[in-house]
Amino acid sequence: MELLQFVFSSFWVWLGCVVLIVAAGEAVATAAAGFRQKRKVSVYHVGDVTRVEVENAGRADIPAAVKALNEQAAEVDE
Repeated sequence: MELLQFVFSSFWVWLGCVVLIVAAGEAVATAAAGFRQKRKVSVYHVGDVTRVEVENAGRADIPAAVKALNEQAAEVDE
C-alpha cells in the first residue's frame, strides 16, 4: 500500500515508474524475439529460371523447400 502511495504521490514519480515498466517490458520482448528465429522463404520465377532464397534455415528446411518447389513444378508441367 505504501508503494502505491509513493507512486501516486507525484506526477513525475508516476511517469518515471511508467517509463521504467515500459523499458523493462521492451527489454524482455527484445530478448524473447532474439531467441526465436524467423525463417523466410522466397521463390522467384524469371523465365525458365527459378530461384529459391531461404534465410535462417535449419538443415531440414532446405531439402523441404526444394522438395516443395519440385512438386510445384511437376504440377505446373501437368
